Amino acid sequence: MSLLQFIILISAVVFVLFWLDLYKRKKMNVLHFFVFFVGGAMIVAFALNQELLNQFWRFFGIARGADLLVYVSLILLFYFYIDILNKHTKDKFQLTRLISQGAINAWYSQNKDQITHRHTTDERDDFVFNIRVYNEEKAVGAVIDEIVDAGFRKLVLVNDGSSDNTLQVLQDKKKQYPDMLMIILDHTINRGGGAANQTGYNFIKKYGDELKIKWFVGFDSDGQMNVKDMETFMKHIHADQKLWSDAEHKKPDLYLWSRFLKGSKVDNMPELRKMILWIAKLVTRIFYGANISDPHNGYRVISLPTLRKFVITADGMHYANEVNEQIKRNHMRYIEIPVHIRYTEYSLKKWQKNSNSLKLAAEMIYKKLFFK
Repeated sequence: MSLLQFIILISAVVFVLFWLDLYKRKKMNVLHFFVFFVGGAMIVAFALNQELLNQFWRFFGIARGADLLVYVSLILLFYFYIDILNKHTKDKFQLTRLISQGAINAWYSQNKDQITHRHTTDERDDFVFNIRVYNEEKAVGAVIDEIVDAGFRKLVLVNDGSSDNTLQVLQDKKKQYPDMLMIILDHTINRGGGAANQTGYNFIKKYGDELKIKWFVGFDSDGQMNVKDMETFMKHIHADQKLWSDAEHKKPDLYLWSRFLKGSKVDNMPELRKMILWIAKLVTRIFYGANISDPHNGYRVISLPTLRKFVITADGMHYANEVNEQIKRNHMRYIEIPVHIRYTEYSLKKWQKNSNSLKLAAEMIYKKLFFK
């Protein structure tokens, strides 16, 4: 026996022992059994007789068995990488769920009287703003001021583990506006934009009736969005409610902003960002079948019954793809609204970098094709 055969034989024994350990811990499925047990047995046989290896692979039209071993090894490596990635992703989901639920329970257990003793006095009280916040001490205060000045009085603010003075700014704003229903949900650690939205969505889905609201409003904390566009949203809602007053099943379920419709106004959008968003529109159409002109929109007005159909699991910005997919899958009726977006040097640096689009595309392909 050559030294190489000895090394291969020892590797095969380790392979089989590893399989036995997995079997005892009940961490195996049928595919694992086949790969580890049958694969280990074949390695032992081939280690003892190299000609047997060559004869076996010549059956598949390959002259040298070692060549196909390389191909098979690459395939198995890819499979186990995806398997490990799936487990890691599920662990991340579980951690986010725990942090999200903890933030919701902590607030409600101490502040539920703020909801139950509140009365709806104005049409704008039918709307609740959901705002995810991460390290926005410089911008979020002005955003809250604009919303208050526009007459809206219900906000859910999700502080996603900010490391700057954001939480203090939110608390100061709550004191500044004592008549506002300002719900501050605090993540103990940063989990990402999708995770923060997950917390806001889940809180409003669960307590929407107690909040006495009819509509959810997705809004950003970096100053890009213009709360004055809510007038346009509300005009469409009024018109549609009147038009379909006798046909409930035809009323729109949600209203989506768009930067690319006639009548929209976009200040200082870089050309590269326009190209990336155009590609995102095309990819969304191909992968999810949703014909949405601005698929990575954050300004959404969603009816409470429709909001309760959404399930967000992504920690990062892939959550927008989850929303688009569920709009298509659940046959939700939507209308796109032209809006006014203000790109500033601060907002462009703060949120998604153009380079993050590649990461987002990779995550989309992984979630669509390989995650289970």
